[in-house]
Amino acid sequence: MKVLYMSHRYHTNQTTIMKGWKENGHEVRIISQYAGKVEDYTCVKPDVIGYSGIFKVFDHLYVKVLKKNDPVAADMKLKYGIPPMVKLAKYIKAFRPDVAILRERSMYTICMNAICKHYKIPAILYNQTPVWEKPTVMNRAHKLVWKLTPKYRITPVDVVGTDYSGLVRDETAYLAPFLMEPQVRPEEKIYFADEYINVFCIGKYQKRKNLQMMIEAVEELLPKYRLHLVIAGEMSNRFHEEYYRKVSSYVKEHKLEGAVSLLTNLDRDAVEKEYKRADVFVLPSTDEPAAVSHLEAMAFSIPAISGSDNGTANYIKNGITGYIFEDKNKEDLKEKMEKIISDKDNLMKMGAAAYQHVKDNFQFGNYYGQIERIIGELENDKNV
Repeated sequence: MKVLYMSHRYHTNQTTIMKGWKENGHEVRIISQYAGKVEDYTCVKPDVIGYSGIFKVFDHLYVKVLKKNDPVAADMKLKYGIPPMVKLAKYIKAFRPDVAILRERSMYTICMNAICKHYKIPAILYNQTPVWEKPTVMNRAHKLVWKLTPKYRITPVDVVGTDYSGLVRDETAYLAPFLMEPQVRPEEKIYFADEYINVFCIGKYQKRKNLQMMIEAVEELLPKYRLHLVIAGEMSNRFHEEYYRKVSSYVKEHKLEGAVSLLTNLDRDAVEKEYKRADVFVLPSTDEPAAVSHLEAMAFSIPAISGSDNGTANYIKNGITGYIFEDKNKEDLKEKMEKIISDKDNLMKMGAAAYQHVKDNFQFGNYYGQIERIIGELENDKNV
């Protein structure tokens, strides 16, 4: 099968999926709107198609002039960016995929979906909206966008948090989880390096990542436990730099330099070294559509902790492979951390369970089966 993905950028959470396609004899390519600064291209290098010339002019004015003090202004292109249509159509015609998987309901997807329809290529939407969500009221604009984008979609998110009450299931959505290769088996894992309990956290230096709350939680646990916290964060714009300075100042003011390390822009090899050294992983962020880092940690036989405002929080088996704490609640975060770090034997037991959980539930077959089901639905729709 020839598979074509389109996304605003190639994220490392897609690496294992790409590898799965290739290892199972399929040909896979990725169209990317732009290239990210911290990416892993060892498996697949995306083809950057970019945006139309007119849109690039508008984007420059919007980001650099109209919204120059808005830290998320650049994200406007993710929804409204317009591709170079001739270039895109020629690319799709030349590759002729058997299926196209398009990221988000956006102008880019609308344009690409139209091209796929012209060449009779089945298209599937990929977004991170949960399978189970609150009922939505569809206005005319929503109905139009839904009509112009693929009918069926895959998502790695079943539900945000763990509470299904008051939610309805989207019958056109299929849960296709993030995938993760098992990395370090429990019997090979070296815990408690230098006699510390090593806590690892990864994410951009942004306020919503709650990194200062994470540091405060560790600070308050230090009188009872020998801890070392490593935060590895992306710092690629001035807003990241501002937040990094704030967090760094807190560490210095509270004399935590020996207990907290702040790292920036690590490459893939360096990140893996931190996972291998870590004993506990914490994802403290809020408003997290669908994180993959806690799944990655579990692949290294590390128990993981996530905030509840994370679309993939339930990748953690609460109390078995880690814990889910109440969003933005430092006291609950501390409590969940202490449940793990207070018993080293149980910590290692949870790490082993985390590794097995990854092996059993987050491999290519779990993902591929959902793609096959949607292709079958599209074939049935054609025959109706």
